[in-house]
Amino acid sequence: MRPTWRLAGAATLWLVLEWYGATSEVSWLFLLAAWVLALIAGSAAYALWNRRGLRLDLEVRRSLPAADSPADELPEQLIRTSPTASPVFEGDGLDLAVGLRTNGGARGPAMVRGEVGGHHIEFGTGMVPTTGWSRITELRELRRGPVGARRWTIGTSDPLGFFRGERTWSDSEVAIVLPRFASLVGRREPREMEASIASPRAGYGNEVFGVREYRAGDSLRRIHWRSSARRGELVVREFEPPGLQTLIILVDPHPPSVQAADQIARLAASETWDCIREGGRVVIGGPGLEPVGPSRDLWSLLEWLARYPDGSPRPSGPAGHLPMNGEEVVVITATADPLLIEEGERARRRRGWLVGDVTVSGDIPFERAGLEWPL
Repeated sequence: MRPTWRLAGAATLWLVLEWYGATSEVSWLFLLAAWVLALIAGSAAYALWNRRGLRLDLEVRRSLPAADSPADELPEQLIRTSPTASPVFEGDGLDLAVGLRTNGGARGPAMVRGEVGGHHIEFGTGMVPTTGWSRITELRELRRGPVGARRWTIGTSDPLGFFRGERTWSDSEVAIVLPRFASLVGRREPREMEASIASPRAGYGNEVFGVREYRAGDSLRRIHWRSSARRGELVVREFEPPGLQTLIILVDPHPPSVQAADQIARLAASETWDCIREGGRVVIGGPGLEPVGPSRDLWSLLEWLARYPDGSPRPSGPAGHLPMNGEEVVVITATADPLLIEEGERARRRRGWLVGDVTVSGDIPFERAGLEWPL
């Protein structure tokens, strides 16, 4: 908390009143000077109380999907499983509520300023009521990755402006912008299918897939009693089929540019979406990158790709080989990383995507994607 020029004016007024009171022997001037001094002391106490009782509150109220956003194409049931109320994809926008919350009674005046996703934001208010105060700001055309709130400060004062305080708020992450994706099934070359093998259904494997309501004919051994007691109705365990497809996606650990990294993330997200829609599981990783999966949770896989490559977890020691026990491996590269190509060639079934003008030699059949989206 630091004084302002207004305090200097009030202090000067106090000294003048004291001097005139002493020279003119007018007693009420001393009383007026005492009131000015008390006003300064009260303002200092209020400014200190005001500064300590406010806290910053940043909240995403809703997403603003762009014209080609995947959010409009996803099933409502899948949207409900998202860890956030409104998933945000690359190119979308969002409504961010910038607010202040108070401990105890109403406070003010106050001002907040900082950056969110590269946008400078600054708001001020004369009073923060006990219910809190907020303002909505729109962020448009967001880039893939975490949306960070940086360099936020809360400025406070007293009603007369004698003192000014400022508190620095720690950096935080208000949202994660997921990569765009689209189905790539129509672009792939037709592959020979084994018509003699029927598509397996959930319910007859060994790994637990989830629970569902009890149906006539279900074995009593499959009843999940704890979940049944919690729900108030019988539910049974459902198992993943033993022949469930596992797709391994290997991404370039060192893309040459942000544009290349964005395109790699889009392609990997599209391959992930196609596999999960067909009932499969996905593993995403690469040399020096800690893999995620195998998983059927689209949101956790998209979050890994949203943080790729800078925010992707990396092992503390030397990177090991990914388990190549999936039915198919997809290699996505923009630099022809030799370790990445070697990992892909270890698989029995493999294919890949080339991003940019890179040239690769080897046994992996690649398709060129370029940097533009959609393909």
